[in-house]
Amino acid sequence: LDHPDQATVWGLGRVAALELPQRWGGLIDLPTHLDTRAGTRLTNILADSSEDQTAIRGAGTYGRRLTRAVAAAPVDEQWRPSGTVLITGGTGALGTHTARWLAGRGAPHLVLTSRSGTAPDGLIEELTGLGAQVTVTACDVTDRDALATVIDGMPEQWPLTGIVHTAGIEN
Repeated sequence: LDHPDQATVWGLGRVAALELPQRWGGLIDLPTHLDTRAGTRLTNILADSSEDQTAIRGAGTYGRRLTRAVAAAPVDEQWRPSGTVLITGGTGALGTHTARWLAGRGAPHLVLTSRSGTAPDGLIEELTGLGAQVTVTACDVTDRDALATVIDGMPEQWPLTGIVHTAGIEN
C-alpha cells in the first residue's frame, strides 16, 4: 500500500471478510498507473479466485503469506540497560514492576514520573539496593512542557537511553 488512506480501506475490506464471508470477493491493491501488463495481471487475478488479498506491482503480483522464519541463534549475552531510563507512571503498579526489572538488570539511573511525584514506601530503597540511582519526579505526561522539562533535566553522566510508558488513566 502506497498511502496511509489505502491501509484504512484495506483494513475495512479485511473486516468485511470476517463480518460478511458469504459476500466476500477479495481485495486487490492496484498500482498508481494501470498499464497493459498490470491490466493483464488484474484479469488473471479476477479469473482465478484462489487469492483473496493481492497487490499488483510493476515487479509482479503478490499475495498474503505466512511463512516460517528461521530462528535466530540464541544470544549468550543478556541485554543491559545503560544511561537513564525514563518510566512514565513509574510509581504505579506496572511502573514499579518495570523499575524493579530494569534495576535488576543493571540500569544505572531510573527516572520515575507520576502526577503526584511520590514513590510507594520502600521503593527507592529497594531500587537503590539493586544498584540503580533513582529520581522520582512529578510530571503529567499529557503536559508537553512538563515532560520536556523532565527530559531536559537528564544528567549528563547518564544520558536518556530509554523510555517505558506505563502511565495510565484510572476511571
